[in-house]
Amino acid sequence: MADETDLKAPPKDEVQVRLGPDPGQTKVELDLDDAPFLQVPEDDLPTEQEDNAPAPPEEDESAARNRKKKKKLLIMAGAGAALLLVLGAAGWWFFLRTPPPAPDIPAPEVIVVPSKPAVQVQPDYIKEFAPFLVPGVDAKGETRFLICKFSALSKNPGLGKEMDHKMISLRDAMYYYLRSKSSDYLTDSRNRPAIKQDLTAVLNDCLTQGKIEDILFESYLNE
Repeated sequence: MADETDLKAPPKDEVQVRLGPDPGQTKVELDLDDAPFLQVPEDDLPTEQEDNAPAPPEEDESAARNRKKKKKLLIMAGAGAALLLVLGAAGWWFFLRTPPPAPDIPAPEVIVVPSKPAVQVQPDYIKEFAPFLVPGVDAKGETRFLICKFSALSKNPGLGKEMDHKMISLRDAMYYYLRSKSSDYLTDSRNRPAIKQDLTAVLNDCLTQGKIEDILFESYLNE
């Protein structure tokens, strides 16, 4: 019996273990060994240093400086070109441009206003008389003498000849008028306008070629 027990077959699972490794594991090992093309070469595998290595800083800085320089040059070139264009346009505008013709402005209408004809003022012609000596009696009964000298004013230049021709009669008429008035009347200054008017009328009564406009008192003294 003991021998039969020893000769009993072991359990199925234990036998498989003892026979060798797991078939699935053996298959994986065989595939890796038998397929070398599936293995990645060590040279192709990136290293951590290569992945994490930054770009050389010197090349980046020089490239950035070159780009800035190029940008500045482009800006300066554009500004210079714009300035040249502005200067060229200004020079053309002020020096080379032909100014447009001046518009035809109609001449202002001249309105002639007829002026009034100037009134020609006739000059005054003065004729002087020799002094008169007219006796008189004042209020006190005393004899006084009025010494007076007159001039006749007219607008007619030919009236002087007539007056020269009739001078004696003109003087007599003036003397008789003065002699007919009292000494108080003749010496009162308030009667001057009336005396002038009366003498003018006396002379015009004797003249025919014109008339006397006014009588001027050259001197008028009562002594």
